[in-house]
Amino acid sequence: MPRLFSTRRLFLGGKNAIYLLILGTMFYTLMLHLPGNSKPREVVESYGPPPSRIFCIISTYAYRHENAAIHIHRTWVRHCDHYLFVSDDINHYLEPAVFMHMNDKWHRMRAYLEYVYKYHFHQGDWFLYCNDDNFVVVENLRHMLKTYSPKELIYFGCKLRTPNGLVFMLEGSGIVFSAAALKRFALMALTNESICSSETKGNDFTKELGRCLTNVNVIAGDSRDEFQRHRFLPFEADLHLGSAMNESLEHHKYFLDHSYYPVKDMNLPVSLHSICFHVQYILNIYDLYYFAYKTSVFGVPLNLGFENERMGLENKTA
Repeated sequence: MPRLFSTRRLFLGGKNAIYLLILGTMFYTLMLHLPGNSKPREVVESYGPPPSRIFCIISTYAYRHENAAIHIHRTWVRHCDHYLFVSDDINHYLEPAVFMHMNDKWHRMRAYLEYVYKYHFHQGDWFLYCNDDNFVVVENLRHMLKTYSPKELIYFGCKLRTPNGLVFMLEGSGIVFSAAALKRFALMALTNESICSSETKGNDFTKELGRCLTNVNVIAGDSRDEFQRHRFLPFEADLHLGSAMNESLEHHKYFLDHSYYPVKDMNLPVSLHSICFHVQYILNIYDLYYFAYKTSVFGVPLNLGFENERMGLENKTA
């Protein structure tokens, strides 16, 4: 009786097996890419160590909760990994840590930093201390800190120096501490009256902070960028970008007399990666936040400014 089919052709061997394997693979791949059949895949890529965690400490007062601090809460502070408002009274929206009956700025700063070390140290690698009238670009801070380790005994800010050589940071321009620096300050400086005074200091409190940190071998780092342009600005951004300091103004003269770096033409070169500056009219913070975080310029590469800056430096040094 004649066979109706050949059993030899059902045997998966030779070229037939290869063809079937290819067809099966193609069919399986096609099915995976059909709408509704594709499943999200988790892709794990390694780009080195994870970015450092930034814990932000914002100093405010009860009378400024609604006029200033609330606007910080609605804008840039949300870009910190963790944050804490510190104040002299409660507020149900800001939920600050409250420190009452402290009239001296140095006493407040000591208490704030000691509290953060005791209760929030595990939440950050770097700790930014600033005021409720600062604008901070947290991503630029994170970028600057990539080349440093939180285990280094170092801190940054707008760097000043007294006539006798004491290095300290300008109050009101933001100060960032490594985890190691904060720990050293809390455990070794605050506990030793001979190297870190607990007496009232008034407006000179960051000088005493600088003395305390120097006495426990914490270095005051250079916060300028690779072009020696400033990232922690002493005053409002518009002053540095479109005007000049006035030596007849007391706060300008103070900075000019104490600046760690030379000041040319009564102004400072401003970094394209600016980190922190003062905001005079607090509602302008929404404009700053919009242009810093929301706006993109059509047709302009994001790194165009950096490339122009780099080329300018190469041409200058050629």
